[in-house]
Amino acid sequence: MAARIVVSLDDRIQDEAALAKAITVVGRHPDCDIVIEHPAVSGRHMLLRVVNTTVYAEDLASTNGMRVNGLTAHHQVIHHLDVIEVGVHKLHFFDDSLLTGALGGLESTVHTDFERTAMGDAPPPPPARRADELDATQAIPRAATVVLGPSQETVRTGAPSAGALALRIAAGAGEGSWVALDKANTMIGDPATETALVVRRGEAYYLARFSGHAVPRLNGRDLGPGTHRISPGDAIDVGGSRFEVVQGR
Repeated sequence: MAARIVVSLDDRIQDEAALAKAITVVGRHPDCDIVIEHPAVSGRHMLLRVVNTTVYAEDLASTNGMRVNGLTAHHQVIHHLDVIEVGVHKLHFFDDSLLTGALGGLESTVHTDFERTAMGDAPPPPPARRADELDATQAIPRAATVVLGPSQETVRTGAPSAGALALRIAAGAGEGSWVALDKANTMIGDPATETALVVRRGEAYYLARFSGHAVPRLNGRDLGPGTHRISPGDAIDVGGSRFEVVQGR
């Protein structure tokens, strides 16, 4: 199964990792597969278990627990575009096989109560957290985080690399410059209003909503659920800016 996790903090990408193993452990301890160095994250906070084509998120008796799509969860099936909260960080789940406008809709990932708790084969009990493995985890209150300012991560003023896609800022902050799309995931927009994520897989590029209450627009139309293929000439409106998809020559 080709799947990956994108880690964000305050609506900015911190890390991304493929789920290449049957079990991927997330936590503050340096031995974890995905390390999040923050006092709100327990030493071994949670894990992602891949069973055939199904992915499960399991809390490991962490101090601050785990949320999936805003709801407290302990053992849960996760789907394409689901968001897992670990402390103050967010883990965005992508199933690469669903990176298409036809199959990437959230309508196909509606969760039933059974799916929220079903675990298939019963997992082993979570390991006890050792008190001496790290300093005590900081318990945090749940509060919305307000972040101001543009979130384009790689804004440049030159021309894009030959053959690669990029975004030219046609209107808004940084007008006339361009945003490189040379990473697996690039966030654009303004965290105070709305952001979107451009996902690169091989030679293909896709657009998905990321955060905010406003809806990004693709070629003048509200961006629907899921992921949508983008090509040179497309126009994206998000976070008060307009981006044009261009290709280097």
